[in-house]
Amino acid sequence: VVLDKTGTVTTGQMAGVGHAPAGGVTPEELLRLAAAVEHASEHPVARAVVAAAAAPPPPVTGFQSLPGLGAEGTADGSRVLVGRPRALSDRGVEVPSLDPDGRTPVAVAVDGRYAGTLFVADTVKPTSADAVARLRALGLDPVLLTGDTAATARAVAAGVGIDEVIAEVLPEEKVAVVRRLRERGRVVAMVGDGVNDAAALATADLGLAMGTGTDVAIEASDLTLVRGDLTAVPQAIRLSRATLGTIKGNLFWAFAYNVAALPLAASGLLNPMIAGAAMAFSSV
Repeated sequence: VVLDKTGTVTTGQMAGVGHAPAGGVTPEELLRLAAAVEHASEHPVARAVVAAAAAPPPPVTGFQSLPGLGAEGTADGSRVLVGRPRALSDRGVEVPSLDPDGRTPVAVAVDGRYAGTLFVADTVKPTSADAVARLRALGLDPVLLTGDTAATARAVAAGVGIDEVIAEVLPEEKVAVVRRLRERGRVVAMVGDGVNDAAALATADLGLAMGTGTDVAIEASDLTLVRGDLTAVPQAIRLSRATLGTIKGNLFWAFAYNVAALPLAASGLLNPMIAGAAMAFSSV
């Protein structure tokens, strides 16, 4: 069972918890420019950055979303890039190594120069650890899959009891992870809630979307969990196994009953009245 992190294992309601501006940049200016670009994004990290800014952000032009990486735009005459440290590194901007301490880093570059890093944090849903334990009890292997940093992902995984972590993946790389697991001969269920999970949900043998997630994720999935509680996943699997068990039991008794009764009827040993009663009793 491959579990998306943000909004699935965690609440997805992030909040700003720290900042590390570069030399010559004030925390207020760092937040102001980052919030200007993130204001146009619907990602939970972007909403946390906007909420953390004390002053209204300036208008932004030339906004461009970078799927799985961040966003960029022009604010106050400067080109501002906001997102994962990888987004800045890919553009040739050197990002210093900072200890996130379980938080999600949001790096900021202004006119091609590193301006600082913001830190946001998410909280694990209270039922996630119990849900993971129930999945293990069903004989399933939970895997945490996220675009977040490895350190943040490992901190969340340790908190809910997940051993296998695949972090820092782009949306299209989530699909590749699911395909690799299937190529190993494993039957894969994917649980997610966001636009970035839609392709992976469609690729998995079983796609389960959180009902609190996006319409795109729900449309791409095979099964929608009406409440945003991860414990619904083991419940759905148990219910499906019980249903399949009932189907197999019905098939067994139907074949056994007829295999036993047909030779008796063919040999003339069954009175039509008894045969009719036996047929009705089989339905009961």
